[in-house]
Amino acid sequence: MRTGTPRHPRRTLGVAAVATLIGGALGSAAVPGTANATVQPVATPIPLTSVPTDGATGIHTEVPVSVTAQSGEQLASVTLASPDGSTVPGSLNPQGTVWTADDHLRTRTRYTLTATGVAADGAQVTRSSSFTTFAPSADSQLKFQTTEPQDGDLVGVGMPILVQFTHPVTDRAAVEKALVVQTDPPQSGHWSWLSDARLDWRPESYWQPGTKVRVSLNLDGVPAGSGQYGGTDTSFAFNVGRKQMSLVDLSKHQMTVYDNDKPVRTLPVTGGKPGDDTWGGTMAVIDKSSSVHMTSRSVGFGDAYDIPDVRWAIHLTYSGTYIHAAPWSVGSQGYANVSHGCVGLSNDRAAWLFQNTLPGDLVQVVNSPKTVAPGNGYGDWMESWNQWLSGSAVKA
Repeated sequence: MRTGTPRHPRRTLGVAAVATLIGGALGSAAVPGTANATVQPVATPIPLTSVPTDGATGIHTEVPVSVTAQSGEQLASVTLASPDGSTVPGSLNPQGTVWTADDHLRTRTRYTLTATGVAADGAQVTRSSSFTTFAPSADSQLKFQTTEPQDGDLVGVGMPILVQFTHPVTDRAAVEKALVVQTDPPQSGHWSWLSDARLDWRPESYWQPGTKVRVSLNLDGVPAGSGQYGGTDTSFAFNVGRKQMSLVDLSKHQMTVYDNDKPVRTLPVTGGKPGDDTWGGTMAVIDKSSSVHMTSRSVGFGDAYDIPDVRWAIHLTYSGTYIHAAPWSVGSQGYANVSHGCVGLSNDRAAWLFQNTLPGDLVQVVNSPKTVAPGNGYGDWMESWNQWLSGSAVKA
């Protein structure tokens, strides 16, 4: 499926293809609807005016580009093209006398506007003009700080598409409309703002296993508000693997791993002790590492611990929640919650889970007094579909 507005699809409004450029002169041409007919040149040119004017420079990307036919004449066709061959879509008014571009322009680009007008007697003239858009300053460019997943990734069914911008976005609707998600097979989904600088896309329900996803972030030239303009485009593709969910029950001190909704293994665990409770809710795995240096200072626990080599670490929240090997607490695993908030396993069980985990795999923690926030990692699934849609600047 596709959401958002595609960038410059190859579309030309009007009738037949644009005639060969002949400057301001007139010549014989086939008239739409009268194939093979030939008309004679007329003595006076067909007036066509365009905005911006020919040769203009420093044009802002939101300037409305237009062509107008004067004196009762009509436009047969108009194209607005960049050097790479991409075209900007546009619309004719009902009278066929005014063409207006429907999309913003890209920065630092020389555009060529080519229009063909038709006189009342069928004579045609084709004219061309060019202009160049502005180059935004470095401090006025809105860029991508982080995008996830990475190109080529294989992910679990809970993986959101995450776009973190370098600056807060004022015109959220303009930015959101420029970001496009295509899925094969089609699957409904939508963007939602988790902060003024973070925009996520997720399906209405979990990804279908085997889905192929392509993301086109057409930010270049988008007027983002407060003097900010999109600085660049980017795109990436990823694939969705099998469905895996791990259910962590803190009251039973156990984790059950499900593959395609069928339980495959139940593991004894320990969770956060009272006061340091493990976050509850549905999370997707952010990433994983075979070894992580964990310090209590990094999560606001003072000097409680400093462990340089925590093995088989599966990352769940930005606030520091992991599932990892905890050989020091094996005696409590399956019996009591004694950690500082992470989910601990024996070394061999943690290694097995690590080897069978993808970014985006689902982890659901139940029987916790704390609830994870959607933006604390990949907690997007903590919101109902209606709640998710309410975070969009472009209503579904």
